[in-house]
Amino acid sequence: MTAYALETLFPREIEARLAANPILVLPFGTIEWHSHHLPVGLDGIVGARLGREIAERADAVLAPTSYWAVGGVPFPHTLNLPIGLVEPLIETVYAQFAGMGFKVVVGFTGHFGLEQTLALKRAALAVMRRSEATILPLTEYDPVTDLYTGDHAGIGEASLLWAERPDLVRLDAVAASEKLEGVIGEDPRGKASLAYGEQLATAIGERSAATARRVLAEIGTPKRDAYLAALAAGVEALELTQTLRGRLPKSSVPPIATPDYLDHCAALVEGDYERAETLARAKVESFRALSV
Repeated sequence: MTAYALETLFPREIEARLAANPILVLPFGTIEWHSHHLPVGLDGIVGARLGREIAERADAVLAPTSYWAVGGVPFPHTLNLPIGLVEPLIETVYAQFAGMGFKVVVGFTGHFGLEQTLALKRAALAVMRRSEATILPLTEYDPVTDLYTGDHAGIGEASLLWAERPDLVRLDAVAASEKLEGVIGEDPRGKASLAYGEQLATAIGERSAATARRVLAEIGTPKRDAYLAALAAGVEALELTQTLRGRLPKSSVPPIATPDYLDHCAALVEGDYERAETLARAKVESFRALSV
């Protein structure tokens, strides 16, 4: 299969791709501190690599990577753009690509904090409710929750970057006796690897591409409505998480990646939409109990 770089295509070539396989992959990253051992552009570099993996396997068009995303860690050299600015942009981009004739748009983000995830998925829901296209918003871990549940500058991100740009992974940047600042998850030193990065990249590419092809076939069927309902339940869970974080100390609010939510993501990717909706509703109810 081939990934067709959108920016290099001529109008007739775009029309040919729309006729043959109207799937577009749209990667997202950001500029964000990733401690001393990884570069600030990691999310975009990895997002571009994984976007290419998906597009090649889905025989899809690959859009340029966007580095303008929501939020970031409270460390230097980090862009921290507001959701009120970025979400309307994502929604407009989704809508315009759908208007071009792409029936499936895979919004794949290598930057997956709560607000970026919410913006990506809520914008997808808004566009699908007023168009015939299907938007498939995926974080890095959505397709591979059995292998990886997300981290920040930890084993997963270091390994994924290793698989694309080994020259940018500097695990010896800080003495082994010193803590790596800003790591969320396990310290990658002695645990991250090229092999794990390649395993993740392959699995993300294969599973995401299979999902994109499946949702293309589901357009115009009741399965698309079931997908919308499941995604809407997941968005509600993300919105409640955001609301509770605004009201309560962050330490008292469960993270996004609870077992219910991770299983919801896996069920969406697998096409078990009824189970995906049920799992998201369970997370919503647990949060409502917390807010009482």
